[in-house]
Amino acid sequence: MLGRVCDRVRTSQLLDQLVVATSTNRSDDAIANFCNGEHIQCFRGGETDVLDRFYHAAREYDATTIARITADCPLIDGEIIDRILRRFLQGDCDYVSNTLRYTYPDGLDVEVFSFAALDQAWKYAEKPSEREHVTPYLRAGNFRTANVESSVKVPVEVSRWTVDHPGDLEFVREIFAALGDTNFHFEQVLDLMRKQPAMAAMTNAEISNDGYYRSLYREAKSDAAGKRFVSQSEAWLKRSLKVIPGGAQTFSKGYTQYVQGVAPVFLQRGKGCRVWDVDGNEYIDYVQGLLPNILGYAHDEVNHAVAAHIFEGNSFSLPHPIEVELAERLTRLIPCAEMVRFGKNGSDVTSGAIRAARALTGRERIACCGYHGWQDWYIGSTTRNAGVPASVRDLTHKFTYNDLNSLEGLFREYPGQFAAVILEPFNFTEPGPGFLQAVKDLTHQHGALLIFDEICSGFHFGLGGAQKLFGVIPDMACFGKAMANGFPISCVVGRAEMMKIFQEIFFSFTFAGETSSIAAAMKVLDILETTDALARIEANGRILQDGLNSMSREAAMNDRIKCVGRPQWSLLKFTDSDGKDDPVLKNLFQQEAMKRDVLLLSTHNMTAAHDHAAIQQTLEVYAEVLRTIGGWLNDTSPARFLEGSMSQPVFRVR
Repeated sequence: MLGRVCDRVRTSQLLDQLVVATSTNRSDDAIANFCNGEHIQCFRGGETDVLDRFYHAAREYDATTIARITADCPLIDGEIIDRILRRFLQGDCDYVSNTLRYTYPDGLDVEVFSFAALDQAWKYAEKPSEREHVTPYLRAGNFRTANVESSVKVPVEVSRWTVDHPGDLEFVREIFAALGDTNFHFEQVLDLMRKQPAMAAMTNAEISNDGYYRSLYREAKSDAAGKRFVSQSEAWLKRSLKVIPGGAQTFSKGYTQYVQGVAPVFLQRGKGCRVWDVDGNEYIDYVQGLLPNILGYAHDEVNHAVAAHIFEGNSFSLPHPIEVELAERLTRLIPCAEMVRFGKNGSDVTSGAIRAARALTGRERIACCGYHGWQDWYIGSTTRNAGVPASVRDLTHKFTYNDLNSLEGLFREYPGQFAAVILEPFNFTEPGPGFLQAVKDLTHQHGALLIFDEICSGFHFGLGGAQKLFGVIPDMACFGKAMANGFPISCVVGRAEMMKIFQEIFFSFTFAGETSSIAAAMKVLDILETTDALARIEANGRILQDGLNSMSREAAMNDRIKCVGRPQWSLLKFTDSDGKDDPVLKNLFQQEAMKRDVLLLSTHNMTAAHDHAAIQQTLEVYAEVLRTIGGWLNDTSPARFLEGSMSQPVFRVR
């Protein structure tokens, strides 16, 4: 395999010299002998301090620019090496790779960096993981970096070409047998895998960089972190409870959602992915206002766009042209959108869509799946139904995601009575094959309308939402949260013949056309359409998700702590030995994460501002948390390690 790697590296047109850097262990004498026989330069250094080995190899051969290729990548492509070298040679970066954001298959990894950067890393990198894996220090925000991306779309199911397991080895042997020992390129491998699905099925669905994540866990401290000072938060809570029921305007932002006495209660400011509480403590924030800050707090371009409109007036006596401009833009982006009406919150537009469906069909019953807001028609179906008339509660019926039979049962029980089926097309569980299309077909078969609640999925999973991602187009859909990066706006969109009913039903708000939020939405869409913000959200979310899952497995806790969902919006699941929700474990994890400067509920609400430095810091925190609570779980009463009252769930939705 080393011979394959060397042969394919030699196809690069820009590399001057090939050096194999191996260890001084006697077990690696075979590598040195192989290199001698193949006339390949070989440098030998320490086994675990690979950074030191690279540094001295570079000095030995007077390298000013280093391209790092790992020996488990026999499908490495010389053209890709040259692409990354050419980007580096533009001269504005210290480190360039195709691994900061994976768009090439894992196994075509190339990292290029200057000797000056390597020298800095060699001098100042202290963690064992940084010494063993060579480049983490270069990627952690200390240097100018760039990522080179593939122009060819690589399906996730065929994106692992590295050799770490016996099955991987069989896969690459099949590739070489099919394509020969010639200088084939990665597009040819992709084409072969498309033509031979059985070959694609051979690739091992392992986590990329698993070894690095395990190193982070092994080097983490297991000491409990010191208690945070939140005295100012506690003082504000005392004042708040005298004048605000529950102490907060939103249930999920209240003090009862965190370990009390440990977590901050009031935040003072935020910037990017970070917030500061009223006591001055700084946190990496994975709550992000309950998901709306898709670009991060206080985004300069969005704020400037809002300020420009505020100075011209904000809430006018007649419509403003910007309302039309945003509506036109949404009809271009969202597949089901032919007409648009704005609201301020998700509850506004989900309730508007339900009212429209009832008006269009003359029916009253609603089938729902997910969380759809605070209005009577939905919240009456939950345990938070106080104050909702029984006659209203009786009209909303829940069905189970990925269980078509549960929906069919409702249609059988109440034939001809359903106005609409409303569901979150995606939350943290992938729709089963054909499930969403089957829901649509069944809904239409029974004369009801299909409504997608995309308040959470909208824009995070692409500009067209989950409906574009999964290729199932509803009659109406609701968007909000991420539309304006924290400014209040939502919308209900749908086919024109259905949306025209909004001229008849009452759906009207004083602030629905408020221009500053609409201006914010326009700027957010500008950024999402013209930059790599969405790609960065997905890439960094994947690193965070993979890293936690890998470290949890290393800690032998993967049956208790797991991160599920898509990288853009993932859920941390905490379960007991029987697979049931474990609130004590959840609270312990949350407590220890917050004491180490990470603020979270139980989701990773990713933003474009969560950069590599923030992700690296979070993974190091998670490693310490896992090491710390791992020992507590063997205790007869793990709850005794809680330093305050446990959080109290509002109600269970999913």
